[in-house]
Amino acid sequence: MTLLYLRDILFLCLCVLVHFIYRYRRKPLLPYPPGLPRWPIVGNAFSVPLTYMHIFYKNLGNQLGTKIIYVELLGRPLIVLNDIRMAKDLLERRSGLYSSRPVLPMLTEVAGIDYMFGSMIYGDKWRSHRRLFQQYFSPRKQYRVEERALEFVRKILLPSLYLPPQDVHESVRSCIGGFSTSLTYGLPTRRHKDPLVFLAEDVFATMAAAGSPGKYLVNLITPLKHVPEWMPGANFKRVARKLHDEALKLMEEPFQATQQNRDEGTLSDCFVLESLERNQDKADFELQSQHIKQTAALVYGAASETTVAAAMTFILAMLTCPDVQRRVQQEIDSVVGFDRLPEFSDIPSMPYLSAVIKEVLRWNPILATGVPHLTTDEDVYEGYYIPKGSVILANAYAMLHDEKVFPNPTEFNPERFFKNGAMPSDVPNPEEVATFGFGRRICPGAHVALSMLYIAAASILAVFDICPALDEKGNPIKVVPEFIAASIVSEPLPFQCKLTPRQGKNVESLLKEHLSVEVI
Repeated sequence: MTLLYLRDILFLCLCVLVHFIYRYRRKPLLPYPPGLPRWPIVGNAFSVPLTYMHIFYKNLGNQLGTKIIYVELLGRPLIVLNDIRMAKDLLERRSGLYSSRPVLPMLTEVAGIDYMFGSMIYGDKWRSHRRLFQQYFSPRKQYRVEERALEFVRKILLPSLYLPPQDVHESVRSCIGGFSTSLTYGLPTRRHKDPLVFLAEDVFATMAAAGSPGKYLVNLITPLKHVPEWMPGANFKRVARKLHDEALKLMEEPFQATQQNRDEGTLSDCFVLESLERNQDKADFELQSQHIKQTAALVYGAASETTVAAAMTFILAMLTCPDVQRRVQQEIDSVVGFDRLPEFSDIPSMPYLSAVIKEVLRWNPILATGVPHLTTDEDVYEGYYIPKGSVILANAYAMLHDEKVFPNPTEFNPERFFKNGAMPSDVPNPEEVATFGFGRRICPGAHVALSMLYIAAASILAVFDICPALDEKGNPIKVVPEFIAASIVSEPLPFQCKLTPRQGKNVESLLKEHLSVEVI
């Protein structure tokens, strides 16, 4: 009885202590940005939805009449930026304060995946990884990216879409996953169901969900990371353990295979090979080798996951907007003709295709809330106080769906980027703004993803019509665009369609050199 009484007293004291800490903690002289009313301790934890957060924050900003929002989740300040100018002001012009990353508990602490440089804190280790990436994927060496992209589109994507059984999503993923495998590791890829590609698909889809605030509660309530795996509701611990093992396998096995092929002299040019050779005579080669291995894992996964999402968004848009599809095809035919496939040299002569790609990136921003930043010191912006340790979300969805800049933003309309035959100068270009982030943490591989997206889009529409699938009665199945609810990457939910060879296109002749290829 005495022990129970003592426990109750201690619990009451703890509650009083927490109350006074919350009530009398140092308050700034300036106000926080506008936001919802906050409860003691929990803040806005029960007011923020766990899915489609990008839409919630856009609508909240509209309701509050502000482009900068303050939210507090269990004591952690969160600043949401719904405006391109504000994002540039803070994440670019004040990048020294805004270039770090917050810890993502499910991904980095529970699953133990802390080696992806996209989510690393700002510092020397991050600089080492990014430098390795930029040395190989420099825009000056874009020619080898384009050569590889063209090869995989022609040898994997188009034949897979033409030959039965047609599976559009698998064909796109096999092509882009194989392209990433080849660029990163120089390893051969099977056209159908390559085991490495499909392992990567599972791993990075789980990682994208693990990095999202909405999928796992531990990302909002960090102390849950200490819950034992056997407790009810702790399934996230089992998911994390499986993710840890599979991510380690995905990082180790292709890297070891690349090293073996390198020793045997059978390896083609790739990121891992060139990086190892560049660093092999350095005193810290073992450390550099580890960084190369870790960077390769991110290059491979991030490139394939986001580019697949963008390519599937393009196909969905063409399915639901047949008039736009026909206009792109007319442009492609006027440049390419009917007797060959598109080349990269044709792309500058296709301004309407360029407008369509920009609208794809605007209509469904692939990283809808962006990858979060972290402030390393306190700041003041437009009269508002921003605390040290604030998580900063650059809400790409709100920026690219701003009604004042893009009227009727949920409508797919490439005309926004095509006026008098060119890109208007007064409209933000999604290829350059918001889509790939801001400041020092902007995606360094944007040009790689865009290259694959452009040539895949041009090649698909040069050869195929994207049509509705038919139900058992022969009626077209209507598709309503929907996107994944709780993931960093916004990919369309599975939808049905069919690709049929275009009238007047001799597909057999165009693809005759590639139809029998099974391994690249």
